[in-house]
Amino acid sequence: MARDITGIVDRFRIGDRPLTIDRYDLLLGLIPTAFVVAFLASRLLGLPFEAAVLGGAAIAALALFDGVFFRPPTGLRGA
Repeated sequence: MARDITGIVDRFRIGDRPLTIDRYDLLLGLIPTAFVVAFLASRLLGLPFEAAVLGGAAIAALALFDGVFFRPPTGLRGA
């Protein structure tokens, strides 16, 4: 039994969607990045691990508080 799949249309291709990276995506990306930078600073600069992680946690907390409390989302966009 042979199937012909040429008639299938892929409606959900990534290339067809516009690039929509907004402020909240960047804030979510900043949280793990802060910890990665803190770990690298600890290893490369010889800083105490606890101090580096505390600095990473402070940056991550600022990103979290900014996105949730200081400038929260105002509604659903594009829903």
